[in-house]
Amino acid sequence: MNLFGDVFDELNEIVTKAERDGVELTIDQQLKVTEIRALLSISQELSGIHHNGINPKYDSGN
Repeated sequence: MNLFGDVFDELNEIVTKAERDGVELTIDQQLKVTEIRALLSISQELSGIHHNGINPKYDSGN
């Protein structure tokens, strides 16, 4: 299960459906969409750090 991908896809579907139906999102709704996308991006970065370290391409030579 890829929770990040599932949530991102579902969020995009909601926004796309609203646009297709001619519904304009309020400023609060637009901000919430942006907030969720930012949190998803942060969680993806933290997951990468958790699994690969902060700089996996760097070799200290030790």
